[in-house]
Amino acid sequence: MLPSHRSFYASDVGLFLLLAIPCLNEYVIGLVLSFGDTDFYAGSAKTALNTFVGIAGVLGLGFSLLRLRIKDSRDLVFISLLVKLFAGSWLLFGYMQGVSAALLILSIADFGAALVFIAAFIKKT
Repeated sequence: MLPSHRSFYASDVGLFLLLAIPCLNEYVIGLVLSFGDTDFYAGSAKTALNTFVGIAGVLGLGFSLLRLRIKDSRDLVFISLLVKLFAGSWLLFGYMQGVSAALLILSIADFGAALVFIAAFIKKT
C-alpha cells in the first residue's frame, strides 16, 4: 500500500525548513557533500552555494506550505509530480557528475515520491 501523497507535502516542509535556515543549511550541505568531493566547497563558492540553497529552501518551504493549505486538485497533484520528477533529475545529474553519492539516494527518494503522485493522479480520474 502506498503512502498518502499528502504525506510528502508535510515531509517537504521539514526538508525545506532545514534548507531555508542559514546555519542549518550549511550543516545539511556539508553532510551531503561529505559523501563526495568537497574541494569546491570553500570561500566564496561555499557562500554562493549556501545562499542559493537557502533561497531554494525558502521557495520550496513556501510551495510546501501552500500545498498543505489548499484543497487537493488534479492540477496540484500534477504540478507536485512535475516538481518531484525535475528535482529527482537534477539530483541524479549531480550524482552522475560526481558531486556526492548522497544525491543518488535523494534522487531515488524523489522518483519514489513521483510514483506515489502518479498513483494519486490516476486514482483521482
